[in-house]
Amino acid sequence: MWNQGHSQSTGGITSHNAVMSKKATLQMLPCTVSQLLSASQVSNNDFEICDWKLNQVSVVGIIRGYSPFVTNIQYSVDDMTGPPLNVKQWVNAEDCALMTFASPGTYVKVTGTLHSFSGQRSLLALNIRCIKDLNEITSHMLEVVQAHMQFFGKGVRCEHEYYSGLTV
Repeated sequence: MWNQGHSQSTGGITSHNAVMSKKATLQMLPCTVSQLLSASQVSNNDFEICDWKLNQVSVVGIIRGYSPFVTNIQYSVDDMTGPPLNVKQWVNAEDCALMTFASPGTYVKVTGTLHSFSGQRSLLALNIRCIKDLNEITSHMLEVVQAHMQFFGKGVRCEHEYYSGLTV
């Protein structure tokens, strides 16, 4: 995970200073919706925050709405740091019988990858889990602050912004 130093043998984190010619990649980064919406898009579905390529991210928020389709379910997840984020979860016939749909007003933790469809960013969910203990919301926000201060430092200058650890 992100909190175990700058280099891991399991491939979790690549050191920011390891090789200057290669971009560093974070395997899992706790984020806010506003951070995902303001991340730099470097190619079709590659996003970066301060030269760190995003792989998987996690967000915690409340479901504001959902639309079930035959092949996917689209959620609108709001963590109150910006406009709600579109989250898409692909399903198949086998999964559909086992799945429980998160209804509006439910707090969830979403783990997935950030993508752009027709110029609109959305999170492709690998996992959506309902939050039963509201302390998880506070814990997630503390993880966001810790991760961003650990990797991006205090007052690190990013390409076109001043990044002080937590952008809301």
